[in-house]
Amino acid sequence: MREKSSASAMGVLKNVLFGFSTWLLPLILSFFATPIIVTALGNEDYGIYALVLGFIGYSFNFSIGRAITKYVAEYIVNDDFEKINEVISSTLVLNLLVGFIGFLTIVLLADWFVTDLFQIEGVEAQNKTRNALYISSAIIFFTMLNQVFNSIIQGLQRFDVYSKIFNIQSFFLLMGNVLLALSGFGLIALLVWNLVLISLTCFVVGILSKRLLPEYKFTFQIKAKTLRLVLKYSSAIIIYQLMANFLLLFERGWIMRRLGAENLTFYVIPMMLGIYIHSFISSLMLVIFPLASELNENREKLLKLYTKAMKMVCFLVIFLGSTLIVMSEEFLLLWMGKDFAINSTELLILHTIAFSLLSIQIGSWQITEGLGYPMYNSYVFSVCLIICLILMYVLIEPYGNFGVAMARLIGFGVLFLSVFYVEKWFFNKIQISLWVKIIGILSIAALASSAVEKIVISQLHLSWITLIITILCGGIVYVLLGGLLGFLNREDRLIIKNLIKIK
Repeated sequence: MREKSSASAMGVLKNVLFGFSTWLLPLILSFFATPIIVTALGNEDYGIYALVLGFIGYSFNFSIGRAITKYVAEYIVNDDFEKINEVISSTLVLNLLVGFIGFLTIVLLADWFVTDLFQIEGVEAQNKTRNALYISSAIIFFTMLNQVFNSIIQGLQRFDVYSKIFNIQSFFLLMGNVLLALSGFGLIALLVWNLVLISLTCFVVGILSKRLLPEYKFTFQIKAKTLRLVLKYSSAIIIYQLMANFLLLFERGWIMRRLGAENLTFYVIPMMLGIYIHSFISSLMLVIFPLASELNENREKLLKLYTKAMKMVCFLVIFLGSTLIVMSEEFLLLWMGKDFAINSTELLILHTIAFSLLSIQIGSWQITEGLGYPMYNSYVFSVCLIICLILMYVLIEPYGNFGVAMARLIGFGVLFLSVFYVEKWFFNKIQISLWVKIIGILSIAALASSAVEKIVISQLHLSWITLIITILCGGIVYVLLGGLLGFLNREDRLIIKNLIKIK
């Protein structure tokens, strides 16, 4: 039998820590790189850059590969390599097809996107955006191909390999972008570098996935039964990915069209910080998806996994969110300068609340997919999408960027309520005692830590050192109160101990 990386407590722990590293390193690099790139490109060009990055990440980049992660994790337990081969081959063909369709669609519709959809003004800006879209179409194709190989690695729960590849790619991408920006190159050069790097990464990950799963042999002789299995599972993921992608592209395109590229820059920079919180929690929760597939028949262990994960997530998110809200103006002033502090502070507060709610919901989302019910996630997200689109359309005129951010917050708030239905569905009851403990204790701890942070920062000259000192003081108060009030019991004092005891 093949050695399973998830079969021990230490395997779970290592996977979570490796997943965490895929958030930490890119965050540190982005923290330093973003102001440099924004300054070098200017607010107008960075707005276009952000728009095109949205196309790369949120147009045809569907998570079809998650079918591989699910079924590899499920079939590898019994070394059922025939089924694994069929699932991977079917998914690879689908990804290649979708990637090629995405490539052609963007190339053929680039002119329409630039002139009619986004209504970008100025010949130079139009040409720049059009060329950027052409490059993005190729990036999307290789991203879809790369997704297949990464999904094999995650399905095998080799998060050590996945994290190393992800971190190396992030390092070279951001460092290359910084060097190009400082050398006077524009957004086209940055996107070309992105294309070169994703192509090389795709080649390397393909080789590594084959080495980790030498039994895999690609075949075009795909069984209809396997294709239906992959399509049934992937179709739900494609549906909610389409909706999520449409929401982001509509949001950015709507702001670009109605308020201009500079306002889009003021919107997406604080949104990045909200996304960082979500990415942080996602990196920790990567292990839940394959584990949920393994624990499909053992709901007692699954509930233990869920409750421990939810406590950990809420403990982290509530502190990160409250600190970012309280320190929003000071942080933006130090990080991006006075213009962003004036124009983006309120947006940062709204984005932080919205993505904090989304982050807390990750655990139930992953378990629902791991147990084979991704269509439910599509249903609940469709409600979120409708609310967001209607409110974005209505609120942009009277409130501008603030109205768009408020619309996203309300939509995510409705999405968050699905957590309670998932608990009732899979565990026969809503975990009321868990939520009473989370809301009661962590709200007190967060209010106290926020008060301390406000007092400390008001007494010190603003600098990065004093900001760090302030956050440390707030963090100490938060952790101490969490412990004194009983949230961090003997089992929960260290996240590592939580994770070790799951298995």
